Amino acid sequence: MKNPFYVSLKPFLNHGALSRPTQWDTIFANNYPLEVEIGFGNGEYLERLSSQNPYVNFVGFEQYCERIHRTLRKLSRTGRDNVRVLRLDARAGFERYFNPKTITCVHCLYPPPWPKKSDIKHRLFRTEFLKLVNSRMVDGGILKIVTDHYPYIDWVQENVQGTGFTVEFKNIQANYGTKFEKKWVEGGQSEFYELLLTKHTHIPVELKEDSTLQSYLFDHFNPDNFGFNDYSQDGVAVSFKEILYDPKKQVALVHVIACDGPLAQNIRIVIAHSEKGWRVNLAEGTMLMPTMAVSQALECVYQAAKNS
Repeated sequence: MKNPFYVSLKPFLNHGALSRPTQWDTIFANNYPLEVEIGFGNGEYLERLSSQNPYVNFVGFEQYCERIHRTLRKLSRTGRDNVRVLRLDARAGFERYFNPKTITCVHCLYPPPWPKKSDIKHRLFRTEFLKLVNSRMVDGGILKIVTDHYPYIDWVQENVQGTGFTVEFKNIQANYGTKFEKKWVEGGQSEFYELLLTKHTHIPVELKEDSTLQSYLFDHFNPDNFGFNDYSQDGVAVSFKEILYDPKKQVALVHVIACDGPLAQNIRIVIAHSEKGWRVNLAEGTMLMPTMAVSQALECVYQAAKNS
């Protein structure tokens, strides 16, 4: 029998089942200092941090399943119980899962630099996100950003003004041992860049509240006439991808993408026949953030189904 890809799923948290904001001292069963890694990749740094700092709790954010799998395997080798990981965009994580002044340090190694001018809009550490991170950090907390792309350093420093951080810049050698860092070193790069942002002034940013997600009932549904109109207004967007219909079970599954600003979620919505008529609701087992865009997606599917 082959060895399992990972030994334990305990470090992995279903963000949909967590309270918001999350009581991390309850999750870890202690009140040790709390640190966060944004985009932990294959988990090399997160594993080392947790092993070297047994009296610190770590929360990691990553969006790619294969990287989470590799990280869980690494964490299984250490036997440490001071790490939890989530498959979630860090923006949503900081908005909803952390109370103000609870994080002592935030790490982000080699965030995507999006070097093309047309792609700069995708960069993470914009002014508004830096204010959000500030609000969740303790006074004197540190945000560490490491990159191989010098223009990214200049861009971040332009965005720091008014975010409550002081900035320290360093030229550094490769010392984090991540997959990408090793690749760049093998390619001949010897110099990397580190920004340390220290919180000196608190910038208050309110916690985002969950939106109410409704179920809908209506009398008639014709899947052949289902016509979905994409929605975009006030930073909320919903776009239709596909609909699959099972005539025997009288169930349709609608796939849409729901976007709240930069937070994009793939949503599956069910249209099903019941004794009371047709109903529209989220598919069972859906892991999502209950945002305005998800609420709007349900409304859009309901309107399209009702008018079919």
